[in-house]
Amino acid sequence: MNNDRNLNSTVIQMYYLNFMILVFYSLISTATAFRIAGNFQAYDFLSTAGVIPEKPWQMPVQTMFLFAALLYISVVKNRIRRDNSLICLFFIIAEIGLCCGIIEGLNFYYSGIALVVLADLVYYIENNPGRISLMIILALIYVIGRYDIIPLASDRIAFASWLNYYSQTVKTSFSLMESILVSANIIMFVYYMVQLFTSQKAENERITSLNSQLREANRKLREFALELERMAEIRERNRLAREIHDTLGHTLTGIIMGSEASLALFDDSPEESKKRIEAITRSARDGLNDVRASIKALRPDSLEKHGLEATLREMIAKFQKTTSVAVIYEQFAGKLEFAVDEEDTLYRIVQECMTNAVRHGSAKVIQICIRRHDDIVTVDIRDDGTGCENVTEGFGLRHMQERLELLSGSLTYGNRADDPNDGKKGFYVIASLPVRKRQQEE
Repeated sequence: MNNDRNLNSTVIQMYYLNFMILVFYSLISTATAFRIAGNFQAYDFLSTAGVIPEKPWQMPVQTMFLFAALLYISVVKNRIRRDNSLICLFFIIAEIGLCCGIIEGLNFYYSGIALVVLADLVYYIENNPGRISLMIILALIYVIGRYDIIPLASDRIAFASWLNYYSQTVKTSFSLMESILVSANIIMFVYYMVQLFTSQKAENERITSLNSQLREANRKLREFALELERMAEIRERNRLAREIHDTLGHTLTGIIMGSEASLALFDDSPEESKKRIEAITRSARDGLNDVRASIKALRPDSLEKHGLEATLREMIAKFQKTTSVAVIYEQFAGKLEFAVDEEDTLYRIVQECMTNAVRHGSAKVIQICIRRHDDIVTVDIRDDGTGCENVTEGFGLRHMQERLELLSGSLTYGNRADDPNDGKKGFYVIASLPVRKRQQEE
């Protein structure tokens, strides 16, 4: 941005300088012509010059008009978008044409205006082939105007002829002034080109650096995407394992307990044994359906249809029928409507704890209490089983922990005898889960 401002500032200064140069040539030529005519020295001057001059006022009027048009074109073109190639070509041709008109209007005394036009257009044109062509054209115009190459310039009075009218001192002063102005224009043009190429080099280096950073960022992004995909696969695999473990473990535990009870009652009470076997059959069928549903959608079908409250009560009722375990269920959390992942987690925790209480603790009574305080739902599950001397985190406890951690929840467990507020025989599990509003999840 600073480079653009510096380049524009240099072009503006070149326009100011060239305006002074045009005024200098026009003023010297016009004032000298009027002075010669006023002193009645026209015959002597024309005899020396050998060419009849044009009207004195023509040079300043023509050059100032064309210079004003050139300045206007330069300002307008920088405010118009460059996406239209025809408009860009029009501005380029217009500036070159006005440049040639100014040189011709000055009787080919000065062609440095071509350097101003070149500096103005070389930044305007973005493609390198166009810049090279423009530089060649304007360089030819500068050389032709500078060294009187074309025949048209030989039919004009040379600027040196006007200076010869004055004394040696005045002539030297005017020549020195001319040299200073022309040299200053060339120096400013060289300075502009150095600025331009330096800024372009810096821009190219910056783009190269950005490309390098972009490639590195893309590489890291690809690595991160692969790592994220791998982690997603692991999480999904663990989740599927938890779903199958929870469903099969719960169902098979009920079947085993029910089968053992049926065998014990088979001789004494065949009818009761038959009822238990029928309940076991229904439980096995429901478990099979749950496994299929878990594999299909990783969500129990009953949860999808009836909601968490009804599903919990149905699961508890079936569990009691198949295992003969008394389950005391209390719910003080209001309406159990949560986000899908939260409902799945609470359901699986109750299911796993009931299964573990019977499988590992040989429990006869299980107490389940669900409470809610603000946005924290707590599930407290206690049994009267044997407890555990050395509590180790198995597959079920570990996956309950993982489920809760994914939802910023927590899990505590241990022997009831170790709980100072309890002290009874058995095992307890307390799961705390911060729940979202259902509307937010949807």
